Amino acid sequence: MIGYIGSTNAQTSTEYNNQGLVKFKAKDFANALLDFNKAIELDAKNEKALHNRGLVKYALKDYDGAIKDHSKAIELNPNYSNAYNDRGLVYYRLNKTTEAIQDYNKAIAADPAYFTAYKNRAVAQYAQKNYEAAMKDYEKCIELQPASADGYMGRGNTRNILKDYSAAIKDYSKAIELDPSLPAAFLSRGNAKFLLNDMEGALVDFKKVTVLQPDNANVYFNLGVIYASQKKSNEAIAAFKRYNSLSPNEWNGYKGTADVYFLQLNKYDSSEYFYSKAYQLNKQEKDILQRYGYSLLNQKKMAEAIAMFQNQVAYLPDDFWGYYNLGAAYSVGKQPAEALKNLDIALAKRMVELPYWDTDKNLDNVRYLADFRKMLEKYFNKEILLKYPNLRGAL
Repeated sequence: MIGYIGSTNAQTSTEYNNQGLVKFKAKDFANALLDFNKAIELDAKNEKALHNRGLVKYALKDYDGAIKDHSKAIELNPNYSNAYNDRGLVYYRLNKTTEAIQDYNKAIAADPAYFTAYKNRAVAQYAQKNYEAAMKDYEKCIELQPASADGYMGRGNTRNILKDYSAAIKDYSKAIELDPSLPAAFLSRGNAKFLLNDMEGALVDFKKVTVLQPDNANVYFNLGVIYASQKKSNEAIAAFKRYNSLSPNEWNGYKGTADVYFLQLNKYDSSEYFYSKAYQLNKQEKDILQRYGYSLLNQKKMAEAIAMFQNQVAYLPDDFWGYYNLGAAYSVGKQPAEALKNLDIALAKRMVELPYWDTDKNLDNVRYLADFRKMLEKYFNKEILLKYPNLRGAL
């Protein structure tokens, strides 16, 4: 009987590398790492396996390990453009933008038609506020891949930061022509139109974003701002509330909701509720402090209103409005001594908008007092005071 020499099914380094790539693309990073380890164990000079293992380590947030693997691949192949580009990505992720740009430069030197390296370098240049350099790289992207929306989007964003909004809109429009399903292009074009005061055009773009990307929080905030500016109160409230549901830890959406209730609908209980939520997230925003206080004051919640205006004074001690508001609240609460004390401080800090004093009904409980008149006479002569007959009450 003839004996057979035992055959082997042992995989080669290349086969392990290819097997690892399949797993990497399927985002099975742990098992992809095992395959690339095996490929490198079998062939320590397998530059592709080293590069690919660097990609896996990056996905696993082992950034130092990724840099080491990409660097080893480059050591084996000094013209390895992909390794330079991908090491640049790691450096950029680590906020080492200068090192990232240096690697993108080398990737482009090794492959002058490397679209992705130009795009990544443009992003890094933009981050360093080298906008003209970013513009040139995006223009190269457009030259290399004119059918890709990426170059137009990037150039549009760069033109936008340079306040060339009309040109930015043209780039965003081209990006949309190339990829009508790109929500970022509609959102950015809408923002540019908003800055050019084209509210209707911005509305059309923002509404498109809500269709393409219903959970994009920012677009609902933008819609709320536009609707509020158009006095479409119900639509504004609906948009802000949607933003709040998607971004519950952002104060500006609650403030936007409250502002509509306070400024447009005079629904002070509702404005109080939303200012309260905004205040819990941001206790130093003047409009929140002030309007929250007046929401309380207009409901005759005197103690709470006074406490809020005291907070305003505490956070903004150099701003005369806090003292004025506090004085007004004490006036409504029929505490004339405290009212006059704080109103005097407001005047000393140059709260001299006499038309406001003249028409503010919150001061009616103190404006007839002799001490109130004496206080005004410390700061204004009689000729000025005579111009505002209601200021000191009927004589």
